[in-house]
Amino acid sequence: MYEIVKSPGKKVTQKWLDKAFAPLSDYLGREYPEEKDKIMSYLMFMGNEEGKFHYKNSVTRAYIVFDQGGRVVSRCDEALQYQFDEWFGPRGEYKSLQDYRLHPNVTRWIERNLSKAAFAKYGLEVGVFLQELWGPMVNYDFSDLKVGYPLRGPRLPYCLYLYPAEYRSLVAFQFIGDEIVERKCTIQQYYDFLNCEREITFAGWQRVDIIHEMLEHISPLRRDLPLVIRHACHRM
Repeated sequence: MYEIVKSPGKKVTQKWLDKAFAPLSDYLGREYPEEKDKIMSYLMFMGNEEGKFHYKNSVTRAYIVFDQGGRVVSRCDEALQYQFDEWFGPRGEYKSLQDYRLHPNVTRWIERNLSKAAFAKYGLEVGVFLQELWGPMVNYDFSDLKVGYPLRGPRLPYCLYLYPAEYRSLVAFQFIGDEIVERKCTIQQYYDFLNCEREITFAGWQRVDIIHEMLEHISPLRRDLPLVIRHACHRM
């Protein structure tokens, strides 16, 4: 039987993480020993509700759930996905914004709203996102598009948030840095990231997570984004 995992409090320790990921780690070690580390890098511990361990894939958003005995209770098809060439479709050639033909409003918004540090880290992803996904939905009118976490609270060092302040729906775009996806951040930073994900969801916002690989395989996003936003809560 695996020990129930409670909140780590103010500080996340390696011991706490080992307990939180124990059922998943043991399962992958048995069933997928060669792919274990690659799969683990994409899975997040989402809580220990009613004695069950919930894990979510950071890209596919699919869940796998274990009971206290380590048995799989439920598993979505893409929960353990870690290779995305086939999942996302043909790969794009997004090397730099200079090589990409951007709408003037995209270029103008980036120049006015992204700091040098944010542009260096997220400029390519933001540019492709505005040009290919959000721009066509709002006729390239970014006048209400804001940079920052939509709720009050500290900003995460490895995420960039964009949200339309006057759009009819509560939707926020979360650009997740490689430090989070590849677990290069500290334990506390990773736990803060999970807390922010829960917080913004509980506040009624539809969160759209974006990582570099998703924009390199953009066709499914172009298809699904309008449907995701359509189900978001309407602004009061």
